[in-house]
Amino acid sequence: MGFISKQKREIYARRIKGFWTDFSHNRIGFVGLIIVIFFVLLAVVGPYTTPYLPMSQKYRPPKVASSYAAPAWLKIIPLYRDWNPTIKFIKQPEDFQSPNVTGALELKEAGTLIFNSTGESGVATFFLGKFNYDYAPPPEADLVFRGRIEFKGNLIFKASIILVNYTAIPEWEEYLKNPNQAPMPMLELRTAELRTNVTTLDKQTPVGIKQIVQALFGWKNETIFEPVEILFAGRGDYGVYLKLGFQCVGSEAYAELSIREAGIIIWGRVHGLLGTNFHGLDLWTELVYGARISLAVGLLAALLGTTLGIIYGVVAGYIGGIVDELLMRVVDVLLCLPVLPILLVLARLYQMNVWFIVVLIAIFGWQGLSRVIRSRVLSLKEAAFIESAKASGASSSYLIFRHLIPNVVPIASAALILSIPGAIITEAALSFLGFGDPNASTWGRMMYYARELGGFSRGAWWEWLPPGLCITFLCVGFVFIGHAVDEVVNPRLRRRR
Repeated sequence: MGFISKQKREIYARRIKGFWTDFSHNRIGFVGLIIVIFFVLLAVVGPYTTPYLPMSQKYRPPKVASSYAAPAWLKIIPLYRDWNPTIKFIKQPEDFQSPNVTGALELKEAGTLIFNSTGESGVATFFLGKFNYDYAPPPEADLVFRGRIEFKGNLIFKASIILVNYTAIPEWEEYLKNPNQAPMPMLELRTAELRTNVTTLDKQTPVGIKQIVQALFGWKNETIFEPVEILFAGRGDYGVYLKLGFQCVGSEAYAELSIREAGIIIWGRVHGLLGTNFHGLDLWTELVYGARISLAVGLLAALLGTTLGIIYGVVAGYIGGIVDELLMRVVDVLLCLPVLPILLVLARLYQMNVWFIVVLIAIFGWQGLSRVIRSRVLSLKEAAFIESAKASGASSSYLIFRHLIPNVVPIASAALILSIPGAIITEAALSFLGFGDPNASTWGRMMYYARELGGFSRGAWWEWLPPGLCITFLCVGFVFIGHAVDEVVNPRLRRRR
């Protein structure tokens, strides 16, 4: 036998069925239910649609595209049609092709070079492969050359990434494979040798010291031309080469160098469903994880505040007298307090987190409901069934939990649903002003970053418009449901059908 008898289960089933029948005939309420179900599905299923994690104060996910990259579906508009997605062409040593090693160099294994010489130099060139680029030239800041190298030794070496436009100058392929035999193409401005000192070890550094070098290779523009526009003048196939040059700095030089990865990244100017923010992070990820926070804050704050309002109102109405007067004066004082400024002060004094915000919103959100519950209890305790229960010897706790609270729950249920939008908007306002939880991805924080980092001024509407619309529609959905529930549970508000 279960906790609820069969008779009570049948009664509850009839009540639920009757409630659903009345609610389903309310068009506004049904529309609100569809909206809320959509956001619940977004919160539950949405994170599984993205491979990324949201940004927090403790963790910043890897960059996925350029700053303020536009949504990929905007490519249907001619203005964005030639904008490129992110292209990552990073190769491991085992994928290198056609190694060309000259001078006092020895290729020990894939990606590992040994230099042991007196007064000589050496050059090693690795072909990393080809990729196709069929878009407009990217901005210079979006072109990154990346390499990761483990090095030990006592000499100077330079690392270069060579990016070759085969479509514009096919002869470059032959020249780079056989630089001593093939003639150098005349239009050498259509290639770029991007050079930087990866590391320079002092001559007194003992042989055997190991340094892990993670270098970003950047432009060294020595011409009056825009390098990127020249390099990407023709669409088609591009080749990527890694060139390492070694120079002896003393009577004897030794080096052992292991290449872990090398290649090129062209950050996309379009990305995903909602583009990226200032940090180049996926905004769809921030949006779907923000749905979880908004729903959790709204539901928990409303549930906690409604519970406080029911208990406070029932106690004040049932006891009456001086206790009732004292409790209602406390409510009057709390109703006169400016809630948002107090929340801002508390947020500045204490380290905010989502649960603390929920508690604060609940503390300042039950006063109006407590007055309504008190009024209802004042009328209920004079009813005949309450007087009969008292005459039968029922205790105060029995009257409160078996008669008064069940009779005020329908009123409280409508108030519970209608208080959820207020909690959502309050949390969003705190986050938008920079006083929210820095480790929680929320819709308000998305709009905060848009304001602070230039999303508004740069016209990146995909950063602030989607969270703003989500806040609006989610709150409207709960308002629609709340009004429909109020009409169902309150006979005076029921419409004649």
